[in-house]
Amino acid sequence: MREEIANLIRLQEIDLKILELERRKEELPLSLREAEAELNRKKEQLDELARRLEEIQLRKKTEEEELEEELQRLRKTQTRLMQIRGSREYQALLREIEEIKKANKEREENILKLMEEQEKLQQEEETLRQEIAALEQKVAEERALYEARCAELEKEKERYLGEREGLARAVPQNLLQRYEFIRSRRGGLAIVGVDNGTCEGCHMHIPPQLFNELQRDDRYYECPLCRRLIYYKKIYFPEPEDTEETPAEK
Repeated sequence: MREEIANLIRLQEIDLKILELERRKEELPLSLREAEAELNRKKEQLDELARRLEEIQLRKKTEEEELEEELQRLRKTQTRLMQIRGSREYQALLREIEEIKKANKEREENILKLMEEQEKLQQEEETLRQEIAALEQKVAEERALYEARCAELEKEKERYLGEREGLARAVPQNLLQRYEFIRSRRGGLAIVGVDNGTCEGCHMHIPPQLFNELQRDDRYYECPLCRRLIYYKKIYFPEPEDTEETPAEK
């Protein structure tokens, strides 16, 4: 009986260590999370830059096409001007030519501004690409370190699983099933000690009569509140001054 409880206690310790190892495997290191987050931010900035560059390119193309059309119209108007003899029509064409020239000058200035903006954005794009390449390298390095650490944790977990398998065989099947059932419903914690009348699973006081019976350690007990298996802690984990040898120490 006492040996079975001692085996369950050890089994619980191993299961908690396995849970902790699994948690550590699933938890990405802060440095990796930060590097991935920064990489994603930079890629979003690059996408936004690409969108702006495409928009500028379209505006520039439109301005250039309009400028070319107006230059052709200007040449035609200037040709007509040479053929005009009437003063009124001649003055009207002169005004039209001036308006075309003025509009074309504005278009040329707009094209120049768009080219300057395009060049600036292309420089930013190149800088971003370099930063992204460096971040991708950093993420790859951090990921490799994380995976190496996971491999170490997996080896440690396999060692515990081997020990667990041996312990599980030493526990009666019905008791093991009961333990596994409780563990699956109580966050991995199925058997806990009772110290000073307090269950270490739910941290509530158990009834005094149950506490007295628990100290006899003659059968399996459950906490009436959290339904975990319980044991009198001082029997299996005696105080330093208590020199009495227990089955858990043999």
